[in-house]
Amino acid sequence: MGSRLTAMQRSQIAEALTLSRFLISQTDNTDPVLIERRRDRIREIQKSLQACAHPIHRAARPVPEIPLSVRQAFVEAALLISRYFAVGGSGWRGTLASPTLSRYRPDPVPTSWSTPVGIAAMGASFGLPDQVMDAIVAQLDQVDTEIDRQRRLIEAVLQTVGLSLDKPLPLTTEPFVSLFQELFDGILIDPDKLNVVLTPTQLYFCIDFPALEDFAGWRQLCPNEHEGALRQLHQQLSAFTFKKFQRFPTFGPCQPEGIRSSWARAVSDRYHVQAASPDSMPPEQVIQRLSKSVGVLPTKDAEMFLVHDIWGHYWQLLFSQFNSDYTALADCGEALRAHETAYTPAGPLTCRELFEFAGPLVSLHEDKAVQFFHGEVRQRLGLLFTHLLGELVADIAEFKFTFTNPQVTHQLPSSSAFTDYPANLDLSLADLDFLFLRVLQPLLEIHLSPAEASPLEIELLADSPLLHLGAEQIPRLEVNLKKAIAQMHYCFLTEYGDHYLPTVESEESLFAEIAINLLHLQNVINTLYTDSQFTEQSPLPFQDLMIVFISRFCSGDSYAEFWQVDNVLADHFAPCWQLLKSLSTTT
Repeated sequence: MGSRLTAMQRSQIAEALTLSRFLISQTDNTDPVLIERRRDRIREIQKSLQACAHPIHRAARPVPEIPLSVRQAFVEAALLISRYFAVGGSGWRGTLASPTLSRYRPDPVPTSWSTPVGIAAMGASFGLPDQVMDAIVAQLDQVDTEIDRQRRLIEAVLQTVGLSLDKPLPLTTEPFVSLFQELFDGILIDPDKLNVVLTPTQLYFCIDFPALEDFAGWRQLCPNEHEGALRQLHQQLSAFTFKKFQRFPTFGPCQPEGIRSSWARAVSDRYHVQAASPDSMPPEQVIQRLSKSVGVLPTKDAEMFLVHDIWGHYWQLLFSQFNSDYTALADCGEALRAHETAYTPAGPLTCRELFEFAGPLVSLHEDKAVQFFHGEVRQRLGLLFTHLLGELVADIAEFKFTFTNPQVTHQLPSSSAFTDYPANLDLSLADLDFLFLRVLQPLLEIHLSPAEASPLEIELLADSPLLHLGAEQIPRLEVNLKKAIAQMHYCFLTEYGDHYLPTVESEESLFAEIAINLLHLQNVINTLYTDSQFTEQSPLPFQDLMIVFISRFCSGDSYAEFWQVDNVLADHFAPCWQLLKSLSTTT
């Protein structure tokens, strides 16, 4: 870490953060002149800060000069990219005519990269040990299996309403109205207000939602008895909850409890009939998979999200380790519990271990409390970094449409001011600003009442000498525990105030370092991704390879890798690509 920015540059980042807060929260009533003026200003800041980037090494390097972890991530990405089309939008169809999906093209991939000989040659060229290559080949086999299972699942889903991936879609949307009912707890929608976009692995419902106050429009959209549920679903599309992260990579409103279990059993049966082997998919797994691969979009905004979600997000589920981080992130809004474990330099430490009981007395180990807090913050910020990187690579995939179709950029609306850059500084800063305090909030909130015990108190009392105390000492123990918990929160708040305030101009704030690292990373990406030396002179994949590489490199310790990935891209991505190019000319 280390900001390497002048006071003026820090001030510009702080101003960009303020502007991003305004732009992300604008409403239909906001003065459009003011919006455009602030968009212009944040673009000026981005242009001024574009020089804040690491020098990019474009020439080849000797293989030993490239760290093994980088070479491994690069080879993983190069081999996975041959599967990118299968988990993106290739083969998409729909009742909605999508100009962006129609024009989107993945990078070409040499067929040799999918052959055993080609895979072995790549591993040898990059100097990867045999055991590393064995693990990569096993991973490729697993990805292929998961792609095949997901395709068979979508086929089974379509078959329940008389459709198939192999047959033309019907001229009407009635079958998809039935599917929507099965997936969303029986909600019935007017077929004329519903469109669909589907790929062999994903399904998106596009709905003509009226304005909230358009009561006549809602009556036309659905029967009166379904209006409340549909309004609630519509509200969920924009409302934030941590539980949305359970439904990565769509983050949609298709919740497992809303999927009809009898229908899921029918899907499971059809899946089993398709399988060429004894493979099966239990109804519970059908439900979980569909909650992650079914999305809902307002029709008027569909073009803003289809490429971003279909080409930018879904592959992350299979190509990266992001899913486990998102699963943990979904629980970050929960109150602190006794079993919460922080991984510190001294080893794992539970919240329970911060307290010591001696009869009715309770004491806090303040040193341990400080260690616990910093360890827990590191873990939570690592999960946040995964989300920032996941959105970043999806934004980059979205930009590819603009880069390859400059004559029709108007077909891809965007909420970012940076439609001419791969990375969107305003959206990344807004995501950081929105989630930073939210992931830390359970560590900083205190809920103490003399009238009742919190879940944390109940769990700690269960491990206390409560049963060995006299009746007159129990109230004293309960009060002493509340005091110790209050002392713990005081320690936490002190450390938060000293190290983690969400401000950019302070040199002591980790928040500032995160924002600055995002700037460095985005500047490297903005330079490399559009470099004609790599994008125009070879039929090899480059742009798609970059986003998959970022996800592979950052699939271990996301906290540590976030601070490294900007340097890694600047120092080693182009040399790795040059090595790949030389390999392709000799095979």
